[in-house]
Amino acid sequence: ALNNLENIVLSYNKIGDEGMKAFAEALSKGALNNLANLDLEYNNIGDKGMKVFAEALSKGALNNLRNLDLFNNHIGDEGMKAFAAALSKGALNNLENLHLGENKIGPEGTKAFGELVLLSSPWSAICTSSV
Repeated sequence: ALNNLENIVLSYNKIGDEGMKAFAEALSKGALNNLANLDLEYNNIGDKGMKVFAEALSKGALNNLRNLDLFNNHIGDEGMKAFAAALSKGALNNLENLHLGENKIGPEGTKAFGELVLLSSPWSAICTSSV
């Protein structure tokens, strides 16, 4: 579905964890497979939402994505660990820019993400202010 769409801005929509569950389900079925830019800032996405998103990514969703903005959500350690695990297995292998600032990522999530960055970061920019 929407195979020609390359950019989508969903910021300020209060998607939350339940919305991310539905979004991740659609992604797992091949929706938006040519998306290059995804903006999900200010959407109240927490650990549960990030976990289902990471699961979809692990199955090959959004592999053409170059820019991902998750600024100012409610992603914590568990969500970040799931996201880092998906990335370490090859998810989002075309990602160039990632914005994670203003989330609730603590020491455990930062460690998981930091280990990933040290081992295999292909990104040209990562913004993690206030992580």
